Amino acid sequence: MVDLLATGAEVFGRGTGVAWLAFDLSAVGAVVAFACVRHAKYSVRFRIVWLTMAAVSLGGVGLWLANSVALLGIHVEGSAVRYNLALGTASAAIAVIAVFAGFLIGGRRLDLPRLVIGGLTMGLGVGLSTYLTLDALAVQGTVKESLGLIGLVLLMSMALCTGVLWAGQTVRLIALRVVLSLLFAVGVAALYYTAVGALEFDVNSGARMPDGLQLFDLVFPMFVLGSLGLTVPITAILVAPDRREAIEAAEKAETVGAR
Repeated sequence: MVDLLATGAEVFGRGTGVAWLAFDLSAVGAVVAFACVRHAKYSVRFRIVWLTMAAVSLGGVGLWLANSVALLGIHVEGSAVRYNLALGTASAAIAVIAVFAGFLIGGRRLDLPRLVIGGLTMGLGVGLSTYLTLDALAVQGTVKESLGLIGLVLLMSMALCTGVLWAGQTVRLIALRVVLSLLFAVGVAALYYTAVGALEFDVNSGARMPDGLQLFDLVFPMFVLGSLGLTVPITAILVAPDRREAIEAAEKAETVGAR
């Protein structure tokens, strides 16, 4: 097993399968989110609806749920691990709201100032969400944090989210979106494991049992709900032929106009 940066915790305490599952969630959430963003770009009446579905897919599933699933792999020797439900709920809400705000600020067309502001806004929210997700962990003892690594997580998060906004506005080919979704999943994993490296668990086996839920009791129902929740935007994408036609027509008009 891996003891990451001497944090005192094994991050693959249940094997690497949990990490791969988290990676898959990030990639699938990103694929669905990019599709929703493409529809939102050319929609007037339902733009907010498409952006909301994109935010839930990317922020709720691709980020928060993926990080929460990855937490299942953490094993702290000599201590039970519990999860603070209030902090976990706050981190999920912040992730979704930050992604929605970033997409909204980014606008329909590529505009550098809006791209930067949207990326910074989304990145700060995603970084905060990642921090709160890990801060929700409680053990028999104390958990110390490295402010330097937390600052690095915020910088990485802002860079990742700026890239997400750029990709959502410029990439049209489905194959490229899939590749970028895989890269996004790599970025989310990098954020998560860097954030875990910022923690140091000081275990006191004689301390009282920490308050909160067992991780599996929270993550499993959220995994089921998140997986089912993705069926809503996926169904919307599949049953919106008028939107696909509008996208194709608008893209042809852009091409003709460019000539």
